[in-house]
Amino acid sequence: MKYAKVRQPWLGPLLALACLLPAQGAYGCSCMAFPKDPEKAVAMAYARADVVFLGDVTAMRKRFLGILRQREVTFSVTDRWKGSIPDTLSVQTNTGEIACGYEFRKHGSYLVFAYWDQQGTRLTTSFCDLNRTEAEAKDAIAVLNRLTKR
Repeated sequence: MKYAKVRQPWLGPLLALACLLPAQGAYGCSCMAFPKDPEKAVAMAYARADVVFLGDVTAMRKRFLGILRQREVTFSVTDRWKGSIPDTLSVQTNTGEIACGYEFRKHGSYLVFAYWDQQGTRLTTSFCDLNRTEAEAKDAIAVLNRLTKR
């Protein structure tokens, strides 16, 4: 059986063009498992975090670090449990859960567990850090109050 040759003059240039396009990174979020007991989970998140606070989102700004997209979220701090925290502070998070970013909403109120970056200049947080809206955080706030003997 003979096969006929099919000429596709457009295929070569198309492949060459595809090689010139910038590659987009593929990221997947994989979080460390917290204990199933909510009190132990909050205690672990508190121990790992550099700062823990409750705050209202007042501003959000997109940032680009290479191919990584981040969001800088500014908070008006309403309560503090850990760290030296001013009344207004900014925290970085990746955009999208696939890149472990936490999806803060402007004017929302959140319980935030954050960490200093390696240079100690910017606070960061992620989807994996037990951040939650204030409405969802009532039990966690009670645990934090017990941990800090309030």
